[in-house]
Amino acid sequence: MKIKTFVVVLSTIAGLIVSIFTAVMTFVIIGEPICSVMLIKITVTVLSVLPVIAFLSLFAGTYMSKKFKFIEYRLEKIRNQKFNQEEEKHYIREVQEMHDDINFLSNQLEDLIGDLRQKNHNLSNLLISMSHDIKTPITIINGYIEEIEDGLVTPQKMPAALKHMKKEVEFLDELTIDMLEFISSMEQYKTKEKIMLYYFIKNEVFPLLPQNDKVKLLSTIDKDYVVKFNKVDLKKICVNILSNAIKYTKEGYVKVSALDNNILFENNGEEIKDEFKDKIFEPFFTISTSKNRKDSGFGLGLSIVTNLSKNNDYKCTLDSSTKEKTVFSLEAMS
Repeated sequence: MKIKTFVVVLSTIAGLIVSIFTAVMTFVIIGEPICSVMLIKITVTVLSVLPVIAFLSLFAGTYMSKKFKFIEYRLEKIRNQKFNQEEEKHYIREVQEMHDDINFLSNQLEDLIGDLRQKNHNLSNLLISMSHDIKTPITIINGYIEEIEDGLVTPQKMPAALKHMKKEVEFLDELTIDMLEFISSMEQYKTKEKIMLYYFIKNEVFPLLPQNDKVKLLSTIDKDYVVKFNKVDLKKICVNILSNAIKYTKEGYVKVSALDNNILFENNGEEIKDEFKDKIFEPFFTISTSKNRKDSGFGLGLSIVTNLSKNNDYKCTLDSSTKEKTVFSLEAMS
């Protein structure tokens, strides 16, 4: 049964019951005996009220039917992945609340589907890049194994061959770790805790960074500055950004500071050109022109930073980059 028919039938039956009850009770209250004459009067009264009841029932049924059709229309659009928001006012509070909930659901689904598509795209690129990067070292290792089996590698050349094979294995190990870190960074729900940033950077981040006597590690964070973050995620973010900064700073400094809700990472290394400022956060993108991943890296560091930042309600951006200094910002989104 359609909502319109249901409302009309239900309202009409309810109206008839109320009308008959009212008419009967009226005669009871005034003390008139309910005889055949009174029954005729009650019947006439009810029949005269019936058109009004039917009209009001039809009006109510038509109104509710339109509202439910509108909701059905919105849900159909969402099923077809059309997530546009509809601004409309409804007199019935429950209908308005349902409409607002659908708008909220539509917005959430749009974000979720967009995020899933991006992750699927990134994972597809991950597999393509991984298959390409794995092929060369595996080919080299297999080549050495075949030469050893065929007796083509002399005892004198064996140490050099093993050293080369070990180097290729280390490359595969590094590639695997980066790939797993990238996949792990997509996990959204993490436990956050309050972190004293000054001591965290000094005691848990700086000791993990590559050692370079020509690059000074500086921190100007207040000792009482606190952030709410997943500790493991924040460590990975800091190490990734600062390691990159050290890598591209021949001589100078790498500094961590805090301003309001922002954590700032500054260095006076190589300038990042305008054409690369947005691309550096994309997975597998590297500024280096070298085609050798061993020299250029895998281009996953800043994309991992982006994912981990988002998972903790932060956003990582490149604030500025000139010949004098480059500044990355980790900004709280709420």
